[in-house]
Amino acid sequence: MKFLIAGLGSIGRRHFRNLLALGEKDIVLLRSHRATLPDDELAGYPIETDLHEALKKHKPDAVIVANPTSLHLDVAIAAAEAGCAILLEKPVSNSLNRVDELQKAAQKGGSKILVGFQFRYHPTLNKAREMIQSNAIGKVLTVHAHWGEYLPQWHPWEDYRLS
Repeated sequence: MKFLIAGLGSIGRRHFRNLLALGEKDIVLLRSHRATLPDDELAGYPIETDLHEALKKHKPDAVIVANPTSLHLDVAIAAAEAGCAILLEKPVSNSLNRVDELQKAAQKGGSKILVGFQFRYHPTLNKAREMIQSNAIGKVLTVHAHWGEYLPQWHPWEDYRLS
């Protein structure tokens, strides 16, 4: 398979390393050159800066959408129109405005889309879901949840105050 990775921040690079660990070598990198990570691990792989040119020139089988959330649909819709399988990082977008356009493009192009969300299989969250569905804790009327990260350690290679 040929893969195109859109976005080479921490998540895009994790997908890149995972593909390499799986033995995949046919990888094209779509980038804006705004990532704050060093480029040494990307050496030797084709780099494109124009999405439509990359899709036309390389004809990837699958596209990994790991660029900034506000740009997800720009990449996903074009990839769906090209008939690519898509791994779309969460959230799908920063707005629901063009999600219907993505759905239509996927139906027309025959694309399959998977939204990547690592907590979907988190044992604690699955247990909470099970307890709610089985009514084990009674009828849930409201929920307040908080998930946090210690920002100085979240992306230690960049200053979180500048993002």
